[in-house]
Amino acid sequence: MNRTLGLTAATLAAIGLILALTTPVVAQNDAARAIYTSGATIQTNIAGIHSYPEPPVDFSPLTASDEMLATYGFPPRPDKLASPQKYATWQKAMLTAKHRQTGELKPHSEAMSHPVQLNKIQPQNTGGSGTPVTYNSVNWSGIANGNTLTKWNTKTSFNRVTSEFNVPVVQQPFGSCDGYVDWEVTWNGIDGFKNDTVLQGGSSSQAWCNNNKASQTYYAWVEWWPSYPIIEVFSVNPGDDIYVFTYSPNGGCNPGYVYVEDMDTVTYGSWYIDWQTGPCLVGNSAEIIVERPWGDNNGFYPLANYLLDFALSWSLEANNSEFGPGMTTPETYLFDMTDDKGDQVISYPVGGGRYSAYFYDANCALSGGCTF
Repeated sequence: MNRTLGLTAATLAAIGLILALTTPVVAQNDAARAIYTSGATIQTNIAGIHSYPEPPVDFSPLTASDEMLATYGFPPRPDKLASPQKYATWQKAMLTAKHRQTGELKPHSEAMSHPVQLNKIQPQNTGGSGTPVTYNSVNWSGIANGNTLTKWNTKTSFNRVTSEFNVPVVQQPFGSCDGYVDWEVTWNGIDGFKNDTVLQGGSSSQAWCNNNKASQTYYAWVEWWPSYPIIEVFSVNPGDDIYVFTYSPNGGCNPGYVYVEDMDTVTYGSWYIDWQTGPCLVGNSAEIIVERPWGDNNGFYPLANYLLDFALSWSLEANNSEFGPGMTTPETYLFDMTDDKGDQVISYPVGGGRYSAYFYDANCALSGGCTF
């Protein structure tokens, strides 16, 4: 697989500022971390999922204390001196967080974002010094960082992931009108590679076509598999800039936290999600993923034609050690998505530096349509 980026000078110029981010450090005290649990006092329409109180009209995340950020469900403030550009990205998201989502959540019981499902046939790249391991998967295309833990460790488990990306604009594969919903979700999450659970949040892009009549649907969502399906939290627009912070303050079977913001519509929301069933969080992987969800007649939906997706992502362990999608260590893993038969790669990632990732669709997802 040729993983050259092939981006235009204009595209590179547009994202150049984002690519310049430096090592992030999150400054957060123990009292604030505890408030993320106690502060989620607003029961949503879905049992087990809570939100946070509406902040006062004059509330500013930029000047609020760590404890007040936690009280109203805003992501922790990065250390401004240790990581000024990471702080600037958080600052931008906090400046545009104007309208808290307070409406009902919509569970999509017919759709679930799954842990990775690997193919039996795998590519030859098995990793090594300076070389990530590559896997073939029927549902994931993306990049993960991992460790060897089998239970939650407060010092070394992955406990937070941050991503900024544009909602992919989707259509059916060129020359295809398959009568299905073709689907793409972009998300970040904790776990899901080495175990059968994943806490996550991101955007959903659907393309439907039948008898040459076409439509698209876009929304933001959260999930903790297998306790909940994909849960729509608010509508978004194609191309909008999305900021997602996924966080597990205490790991294990304790509640998880997901913050999602559309920085173009200045809409945001924070949700504290109770564990209900299945394995608990271990924190042995953190990832940024393009996926085709499960639920199409007990199979995976066809992948929507999204052409190109760009994401900025970094993950932090509990002790503030940092890992990024552009790293080339053996603990970095690449996932190439295939069609159901496993004979075509239909989406693949490219690490574009320490803090960025690019995704491309290919073959039958790009043109002609896959045969299932």
